[in-house]
Amino acid sequence: MRKSLVIIMVMVLSIVIAVQVSAEEYTMKFAFQMPDDLYNSNEASFANAFKTYVEATSNGRIKVKLHPGGVLGKERENFVNVQNNVIQATLSSVGGVAQFYDPIAVIDIPFAFRNHLVAYEVLDGWFGQEMRADILDKTGVRCLEVSECGGFSHFTNNKHEVRTPEDMEGLKFRTMEVPGHIKMINLLGGSATPIAWLELYTSLQTGVIDGQMNPLPTILIGKLEEVQKYVTLTNHLYGMDWFMVNNDWYNSLPADLQKIVNEGARIANIADRGVQRLLNVEATQKLIDAGLELYTPTPEERQMFVDKCQDGYIEWLSTKVEQEWIDKFLKAIDDAENKLNA
Repeated sequence: MRKSLVIIMVMVLSIVIAVQVSAEEYTMKFAFQMPDDLYNSNEASFANAFKTYVEATSNGRIKVKLHPGGVLGKERENFVNVQNNVIQATLSSVGGVAQFYDPIAVIDIPFAFRNHLVAYEVLDGWFGQEMRADILDKTGVRCLEVSECGGFSHFTNNKHEVRTPEDMEGLKFRTMEVPGHIKMINLLGGSATPIAWLELYTSLQTGVIDGQMNPLPTILIGKLEEVQKYVTLTNHLYGMDWFMVNNDWYNSLPADLQKIVNEGARIANIADRGVQRLLNVEATQKLIDAGLELYTPTPEERQMFVDKCQDGYIEWLSTKVEQEWIDKFLKAIDDAENKLNA
């Protein structure tokens, strides 16, 4: 009888311990650069959609604490803090990731993506999966999704209208701290100056630089319409944010919570891309209403930009990253085009 009682007590204790373990709570500190403006900031739409899904679906076992507006540091600091588990997640632009992972430069081959559908196929498909696995291997940081940061980039400046690469000459353009962006601007005849996002407005206002490149919604988020006059709709780069998570923290989660985090990231990405499409519809008219002059290059003029920089960029890139990654990216573009055409 006494032996049976001991066995029962052990079983009950095991159940209690199992319940306690399964009910353990986890905290994710999630930092990003943009303001917490749900309908105007791509990072806010992603972060809030992720937070809502994960907290609700996990019944509060995961608490997601958002830190918007760069309050915990710039992109480089946030990436390092994710590596060290000081924070558990961040959204990193290509510029943020490039400081730790060189091959990401292939993503920024100018004019590579014909439209959003091609970009989605490449980033969500086999190429994106292979690159995310390599980022984990090289940096120790896990990338769960590649979201959209405003869509396609365009050039703005406060000096004169830009219709062809010749009009870029003599203009000082802000870039992120991305060697490929610097190379592209210089190939087009402009002068590239790397400046952090949080310092961009003041740099344009004080004349440190003449122009910059960003998607239309991002221009409005930064209130850059107040310090810029001309917009050239070139669609030369596709803006994206990489959702980076500390790998040790992720691996510490039970399997069911890992599944919820993965689902939350995917759902947040879908929400973000939808919001970006709506914001781009609104942004054009808002910029016109603000007094900016928008110009869309003709197909012939756009090809001048392509001819001026794409081959030179790829040639330069081959000295910086393994040719294998260039070949993979270009093949992924072809695969996506063929799939969409079919």
